[in-house]
Amino acid sequence: MYVTESPRSTGRGLLTVARKELTDHLTSRTFLVFAALLVVVCIIPFQQGLAGYHAKAQAYAEGPIITPWGVEEFGSVPPAAADVYSRLPGALSTTGAILAIAMGFDLVSRERQSGSLKLLLVRPLFRDQIITGKALGGILALTTLVFAGLAASLGFLLVDGIVPDMDALVSILLFALATVAFLAFFFCLALTISTVVPRTGKAFLYALVVLFIFTALVPTASAVAKDVVVGAHPLPGASPAERGDYQARLGLLESVATVFSPQWNYELVAKSVLEPRLTSYSFIEGSITYLPYDETARPTDALARFWQNVLVLFTAPFVLFGIAYIAFQRMDVR
Repeated sequence: MYVTESPRSTGRGLLTVARKELTDHLTSRTFLVFAALLVVVCIIPFQQGLAGYHAKAQAYAEGPIITPWGVEEFGSVPPAAADVYSRLPGALSTTGAILAIAMGFDLVSRERQSGSLKLLLVRPLFRDQIITGKALGGILALTTLVFAGLAASLGFLLVDGIVPDMDALVSILLFALATVAFLAFFFCLALTISTVVPRTGKAFLYALVVLFIFTALVPTASAVAKDVVVGAHPLPGASPAERGDYQARLGLLESVATVFSPQWNYELVAKSVLEPRLTSYSFIEGSITYLPYDETARPTDALARFWQNVLVLFTAPFVLFGIAYIAFQRMDVR
């Protein structure tokens, strides 16, 4: 059902819905409880990163350690303020996904089930304004949460005597944007499910099933596929061709699994912008490769190195919102 309005005030109606949704989220008990839980989950990784920063700073002040095998790399370069955040992506990936799903799984289904959606459509609002405003309000709430936490953490660093340089600030900012994109993915996923599924209970159940698939099934299937598709690791006496073929198959599997796992994809992008010297990160084998310590890299180098993962991370929420948009436009609310 549509209500015509002349002239059509698209911007005003959209902002009205977005402002209402933002206020509802920021004052919701569910949002506040999960936000507090997210802060608690991040405290320990942040403290561990802070302790690692001070340990590296002390080692750098004492000078490099010379061993029979060469110069010890730890302590040979000064620490960066972005190192403090290096443990946060792993802590944010699961709790943040649950928070985003809790915010979006009943946005449409609840109003549809209670009948309030019919009353909303009677007002001088269009369907595209409603669904876009709901998405915008939720993403703004998540953005507010992420940047409020970022501001608080930067304030804590300054109090502790750590002053980030420009590269560190860019890394931390890119990490925050990647976090917003990751949370937006699961929020738009929940919004899509809420639009397609008419009942709130079923929408919540389907959202949990999809979360389980992304967090447990995809990693498990990737580990099984490694043994089936890639095969066993080459023996020490294997030829360079065999080793290269194994690494090529493993790299292809790793790329596919990372793209289909939002958590892995987010962690890879977030870790790479926080540590631009990162060149590869294998979630299946648990191996990490960095550039040599005598080579420097900037945060933009990490974005160029993993541009496919960055593209998936930032475009996936728009794809999901597009599905929710089309489904909402075609919805029968009678």
